Amino acid sequence: MARRTTKKTKRPAGVGLDEYLGKQLEDPEFRHHFEQRRLVHEVAIVVRSMREQARLTQAQLAKMVGVSQPMIARMERGLDQRTPRWETLRKVGLALGKQLKLSFVEADGDEPLVEVDGMPPRGTQTAVRP
Repeated sequence: MARRTTKKTKRPAGVGLDEYLGKQLEDPEFRHHFEQRRLVHEVAIVVRSMREQARLTQAQLAKMVGVSQPMIARMERGLDQRTPRWETLRKVGLALGKQLKLSFVEADGDEPLVEVDGMPPRGTQTAVRP
């Protein structure tokens, strides 16, 4: 019976994601766009999660809020480049039995930007702070 040997493969050397992102975040313009996309992403996760917990369809939520179903779909997918308007988010919250609240807290890139009842959105990762 022949002895089978395993060949060890070397991992390619390179820069890790956290290190790369940390370096990119040093650029103020990059940081601005990164934080804007992060906020849109967290809002998307929270809106979809709350709607699903309420057992509503996008069309039902849209009707309650006074917007179109495609607008709710775009908001939930985080496809818009802009952050959803405050008034729209307020109406979404009210339709889902929540109150939209604005908080000013100590700047910490590791904290979620969006919370529901004190809990961060599921499926989000903390930001990297240089």
